Amino acid sequence: MSEGWHGVRAELRTVRFRVLATVLAFLAAGLLVTGITTLALDLRNLNSSVSEELLLQSGRLRNIVEQGVPGGGSYTSLDGLFTVFLQGDAPGRYESVMATVKGGNTFLPAGEQPSNLATPQLLETARAEHVENRTVFHDMTLDGLTVRLAITSVSLEDGNDSGILVAANEIGRQREQMIASFGTFGVASLATLLLAGAVGFAVTGRLFVPVRRLRQATESITFEDLSSRVLVPPGDDDVSQLATDFNRMLDRLETGIADQRQFVDDASHELRTPLTIIGGHLQLLQAGDPQEVSETQVLLLEELDRMQSLVDELLLLAKSGRPDFIRLDWIDADSFLEAAMDRIKVLADRRWQIDKMPGGRFRADRNRLTQAVEQLAVNAVQSTRRHDVISLGAAWTGTPGGTAPPGHHEHSGAGVEIWVADSGCGISTADQERIFDRFARAGVSRGKEGSGLGLPIVKAIAEAHSGTLRVTSRVNEGSRFVLSLPGGTT
Repeated sequence: MSEGWHGVRAELRTVRFRVLATVLAFLAAGLLVTGITTLALDLRNLNSSVSEELLLQSGRLRNIVEQGVPGGGSYTSLDGLFTVFLQGDAPGRYESVMATVKGGNTFLPAGEQPSNLATPQLLETARAEHVENRTVFHDMTLDGLTVRLAITSVSLEDGNDSGILVAANEIGRQREQMIASFGTFGVASLATLLLAGAVGFAVTGRLFVPVRRLRQATESITFEDLSSRVLVPPGDDDVSQLATDFNRMLDRLETGIADQRQFVDDASHELRTPLTIIGGHLQLLQAGDPQEVSETQVLLLEELDRMQSLVDELLLLAKSGRPDFIRLDWIDADSFLEAAMDRIKVLADRRWQIDKMPGGRFRADRNRLTQAVEQLAVNAVQSTRRHDVISLGAAWTGTPGGTAPPGHHEHSGAGVEIWVADSGCGISTADQERIFDRFARAGVSRGKEGSGLGLPIVKAIAEAHSGTLRVTSRVNEGSRFVLSLPGGTT
């Protein structure tokens, strides 16, 4: 029992219930205001229409007087006038008429009427309320119903006879019918609210499915496991978009945490060796031997430099997934190649050359792209000897498009490929499949081995530009690394 009540209380606190309750409350208030306003207007219109209909009877009597006696002449007695009047058109559904002569007869229509006007109470009221030469209205209760009376004073020109014309309308019965219709409107409104609540409960249940899944996902997500995702229902509404954005956020978090873990794993893996070397030499150091101290100092400084370089490379890789890793700008292809060649040709005594200068401009991060070319050049130096050739070049790919600033070359929207090629020892097919992995090293090298992070850094720079890095190589013939950037890089 307590668990069921706890579940009900939990449902009452949900956004789904609050939204639905708010909508139904506004709908109920709108229906109530509409019903009351409509009833008030109908009652006001009823009062006006009833009074106007009652005045028609006195107007009909006046027309009869003006028309005179059939065959010519005027009416000389109210008895004859009232007899002719009551033989005319029958009153409406809720109307009754009666005429009485002062000190004389009371006249009623031959047929039945809705109200029995021939009562002492009504006669006394009519005689008490009438005003000479006017029509007055008076409401009274007759047989348990409210009746509106139009009391008209009647007299002939000779002034010998005077009488009263009473027209009555059962306005109370019509009011009751209107109030009953308001009750029917209330029942229909209640049924509408119940139906709207049922439909709304079902619709909001479907709409808030991603929200419930979102809550369940947040409950199951931990730092160690970010694999949970919210199942997004079909549609483009805000709730579905919220679930999609949440999944994207989890993707970014998972990638960021994976990069952090990779950084920690890489750092712990690669820094362990230099730290072990430093610790071992410090333990074996003979402080009293100046030559050994000097040699150990040189070795320790080299290890520290290697550690610093390794940390810088790891930090660069860790930042490569951030949105601000690259900052795009327009780059002139020819001037970029010339500047890059000026920087890399001092790395070693090789036969440096530029294969091709394509002209035009493209969008990229100049500093990151220069860093990638320098790293490819360092790899080429390690794979070559003194008289080997290392070449740099670029070419356009695809169809020019996009929009360049005024005065820029037409190739501004085309893709560009930048390569660094060498005639060195080359890379075996087996090594080509893994050299882009972190800390992977090719089996053949003619120089000092690096950290194994150079090519992964170049690959990260290419991917940050939405591009790719590929290699073609033959053992003892050389290698060609191509950095491909798509057109319209953003």
